[in-house]
Amino acid sequence: MSSAVVIHVRLHEGRYHGEGDWPPCPARLFQALVAAAALNGKLGATRESLEWLQKQPAPVIGAPRARRAPHRDRVMFYMPNNDLDAVQGDPGRIAEIRSATKVFRPYLFDANVPFLYAWPIGEEEAGHANAICSLTDLVYQLGRGVDMAWAWGEVLDSSEIESQLAGYPGQVFRPNRAGSGGTTLLCPHPSSLDSLDRRYAAYRNRFSFEGKSVTFRKAPPPSFKRISYNSPPKYLLYELRSPQDALAFAAWPLIRVSKLVIALRNVTGERLQRAFPDRKDEIDRVLIGRKADGANDGPTCERVRIIPLPSIGHQHADRAIRRVLVEVPTECGLRAEDVNWAFSGLELADSSTSEGFGFVLAPAGDESILRHYGVNESGGAHTFYTVTPAALPQFAARRRIDPRRQLEEAKGGAEWRKENESAAGAVLQALRHADVRATVEEILVQREPFDGNGERIETFAAGTRFSKHQLWHIKVTFSLPVTGPLVVGDGRFLGLGVLAPVMSVQSAPAIHVSA
Repeated sequence: MSSAVVIHVRLHEGRYHGEGDWPPCPARLFQALVAAAALNGKLGATRESLEWLQKQPAPVIGAPRARRAPHRDRVMFYMPNNDLDAVQGDPGRIAEIRSATKVFRPYLFDANVPFLYAWPIGEEEAGHANAICSLTDLVYQLGRGVDMAWAWGEVLDSSEIESQLAGYPGQVFRPNRAGSGGTTLLCPHPSSLDSLDRRYAAYRNRFSFEGKSVTFRKAPPPSFKRISYNSPPKYLLYELRSPQDALAFAAWPLIRVSKLVIALRNVTGERLQRAFPDRKDEIDRVLIGRKADGANDGPTCERVRIIPLPSIGHQHADRAIRRVLVEVPTECGLRAEDVNWAFSGLELADSSTSEGFGFVLAPAGDESILRHYGVNESGGAHTFYTVTPAALPQFAARRRIDPRRQLEEAKGGAEWRKENESAAGAVLQALRHADVRATVEEILVQREPFDGNGERIETFAAGTRFSKHQLWHIKVTFSLPVTGPLVVGDGRFLGLGVLAPVMSVQSAPAIHVSA
C-alpha cells in the first residue's frame, strides 16, 4: 500500500465479548465510528467521510494474541422469554419466566497491545483520511456494550506502515485478493452506511400499537461483505530432472543455491511476460520485487517465493538440490494456475559449469520431502536449523579480518560475544519479518553448519549481494511447535535462510559387533 489511514483501538479491560469473529472485524470498527459520529442522532458533516471509508479496500488488521476465557469466566445474560401471558400479564412475576439466556466466553489478551486497522488510500484522499482520524477520538466501544474502548488515528506512508507491521507484537491479518480458507471477516462496502441508516430508523419504530395490541418488528440486519484473511498459500513442488532421462534426478550444488533461484525467477518471469505482456510491471513486482525503474516495490507478502529443498533426512544425504518448492500467496496478483504453468517443464542450462549442467523442472510425484522441512506436519517442531545460511542485516555482520594480519587483528572473547549477540538480535527481527510469532527460547549462531554434510557460510556468498560476514548458520528453539516452510533473513527470496526441523535428521542404524 502506498499510504493508509491507520486506526489504533485499545480495549480497557483486555476482554472482547464479540461472538463469531476474531479479530474484531472491520465492520465492527465501522459501526463504532458511525456510533461515535452520531452521538446526537445525526451524522452531520462526517457522513461524506464515512461514505468514502466504506468504499476503500479491506484493511490490514493487527490483533494481540488472544485465548478464549475458561468456562468459569464466561458472561451470562438472562432475558425474559416475552411470554407475559404465562404469568397472567403480571410484570411483577417476570422472574418466573426469565428462562432465556445468552452465554459469552470473551477473548482474553494483553490490554496494552492495541488493535490496528490500516485502510489503504490514495494520495489525493488525505482530507477524508484526516476527518476519519479526528472521528476516532469519539469512539467509546468496540464489539458489545461491555467492551469499552478508545481509539486514535494517523495517516502513514508505506514505509512507516510496513515498519509498524513488522514490529507489531501480535498477529497481522492481511486481506486476500483471491482464494479461500483462512479467516473470513465482515468488511464495509458502498451500501453499508445506508443499511445502518435503515436499521436505525427501523429500530426506533420497532413497536407499533393498535388498540391494546402491540406489534414488534425486527430491524433489518446491516449489510457487509465477507472478506477472506490470511488464506493459506498455494504450494507447488517440482523436481529437477535430467534432460536425457526423465526418470533420473538432476542434482544442483548446494553452494550455488542463489544462482538457481535467480535463474528460475528470471526464466519464469520472461515466460509469464510473453503470455501476459500487459502485466509486465506486476510480474516484475511479485516475482522479483521491483518497479519498472528497478526500485524495490510492494509488500513481501504478495511475492512468489522460490524455496530450494536440498536433500536431507539422513546423515548420508548429500544436501544437493533436487526439488524446488514454489509458494504462491493468496495476496499475489497472479493466479496459482498461471504460476504453475510458468514453472512446469522449464528447461535450464548452467553454462558456467564445465560439464554444461542442465535440468528440466517437472511437477513432483512424491511429496515426502516436505515433511523433512516441517511442511504439512500438524504437530510442528520446537527446534529448527539452517540448511542454507541466513543473510542478516549489515549491523549483524562480523568484522572482517585481513588474512595477512590474522594475529594482529584477532578478535577477543568480548568481541566474539558482542558479534554473536548482535546476530541473535537480528535473528529475532528476521523471525518477525517472516511472521513467526512463537516465543524464542534459544538462538545459536555460527559459521559452521549444524549437520555434517552441510557447507560453511563462506561458500554461499559468491554471486549474491551479501558479504560472507553477513551470513550465519542459526539454530532456533521455540517455546511452542512451529510448522514449515520456515525461511528467514534478507536473502529469503534468494534461497538463503532455509530452515529444517531437527527431527528431520535421522541417524544410520547402529551396527553391533559381537566379540
